[in-house]
Amino acid sequence: MKRNVGIAAAVIIGVLILGGASYWYFRSPAELRYPGVVEVQEVRLASKVGGRVKSVLIHEGDLISSSHSSPLVVFEAPELENQWKQMKARLQLAEEELKRAIAGPRGEEKAAAKAARDAAKARWDRIEKGWRLEEIDQAKSEYQSAQANYDQAMKDFVRIAGLYKMQSISRTEYDAAIAYRDRAKGLADAAHFKLKMMEAGSRAEDKAETRAEYERAKANYELLEAGTREEDKQIAQAKVNELRAQVEAIEINLEETKLRVPPGLGRATVEVVAVRPGDVVPANQSIIRVLRTEDLWVKIFVPETQYGLVTDGRRALVTIDSHPGKLFEGKVVQRANISEFTPRNVQSVDERRHQVFAVKIR
Repeated sequence: MKRNVGIAAAVIIGVLILGGASYWYFRSPAELRYPGVVEVQEVRLASKVGGRVKSVLIHEGDLISSSHSSPLVVFEAPELENQWKQMKARLQLAEEELKRAIAGPRGEEKAAAKAARDAAKARWDRIEKGWRLEEIDQAKSEYQSAQANYDQAMKDFVRIAGLYKMQSISRTEYDAAIAYRDRAKGLADAAHFKLKMMEAGSRAEDKAETRAEYERAKANYELLEAGTREEDKQIAQAKVNELRAQVEAIEINLEETKLRVPPGLGRATVEVVAVRPGDVVPANQSIIRVLRTEDLWVKIFVPETQYGLVTDGRRALVTIDSHPGKLFEGKVVQRANISEFTPRNVQSVDERRHQVFAVKIR
């Protein structure tokens, strides 16, 4: 009996020992160690316009950040500056035209148009009514007076002509009598034609002309009185908007001639400055390469047998050969879904001793 109890106890102890050994053998290790490579986000800066480099205000190795307000590289842009000045002047002219369209005609312009309309109406009325009776009577009186002078001149001429035939007077006196007679006849005829014209009244062409002048002056006054049409205001506003957009487009291109730190870059180190003053750079070509010091990560390669032990969000501590004894905190943010063989650049500690970095000394 005692022997059976001892055997059972031995079996139980053996099972416990085997289970404990299996637990300690198969449990997740408390610490996983993997070699990797420290990488950093690289940003390439370029200008959308390019051109000849005027000045370079940054050097390789300088630290920059999003708060860096000064330009890094400045390009020459005389053509863009002239275009901006021309377009700005056109915009100012269009804005003044828009103000005039919104304000409408001035009071002085309306008053002048009203006066012109009234004057045209008065001329039309005068032409329509014809000559006044007093003017016709005056013309009739002038005609009668001229006719009387002509009659007297004829009498004088007949008398002088008789004397001239009898050779009682000279040829000069005879010619003077002829001239006086003809002059008196011309004055009488002119007075007669004037009288007939006044009695007939204004011509139809004159009436039509003065009426047209009145209608034109009236329409101009009504146009000024009504003010600027809404369509004209909209056209003026559209022209201002178009020119304003063109000015803004040129200003954007002018701003592109000053290569600045893009917003959201954070802190970065200038790695490469690929241009010098005088270089001609095409548009959209990278000329400065920077490394974001706030965007560092380590890429490690985990064996497939331990893939499940490295989970997203798991805390990690990183040690770097160049900073012995210093720990950098991190966490797992991504796991690849496709396996691969260990890359050649992942080296052991001893192998990394032979890896070197270039250093530039100014």
